[in-house]
Amino acid sequence: MSTGHVVLLGESIFDNKAYVGRGPDVVNQLRDELPPTWQATLLAVDGDVISGVPRQLRCLPRDATHLVISAGGNDALGFAYLLQSPARSEAEVDLRLICNQDGDYANAIEPSVQGGAKIARAVAAVVGLRQDSPASIVIASDRDS
Repeated sequence: MSTGHVVLLGESIFDNKAYVGRGPDVVNQLRDELPPTWQATLLAVDGDVISGVPRQLRCLPRDATHLVISAGGNDALGFAYLLQSPARSEAEVDLRLICNQDGDYANAIEPSVQGGAKIARAVAAVVGLRQDSPASIVIASDRDS
């Protein structure tokens, strides 16, 4: 695919500008990871919950080719024990595997610049998956930051 448009939906895992100081947020790091002809749009909202995703979808750009959703973290804060169970999805970025160093977090749950870079690389890998990829795949960091 020569051009693409990745749209980030959900919550502060993607909308982490408030947590990185003067450093780049996830969407800007993702733009650096994508080919020059691709776009990335941030529709995720810090603090949002699963029920907010449909509202975000109303702003979906018509040329979007890939949707990446990080949702449920704020909903799950009261059910942290459930986070120990593996997720089942078409493709997932498991932050337990990606952000595995203290420096990956700005606080207990928000990604830092370092963590954001890992997330951006993982999202770039996910949108590059071929059609014949396995039904479910977990993308883990391919290099340390």
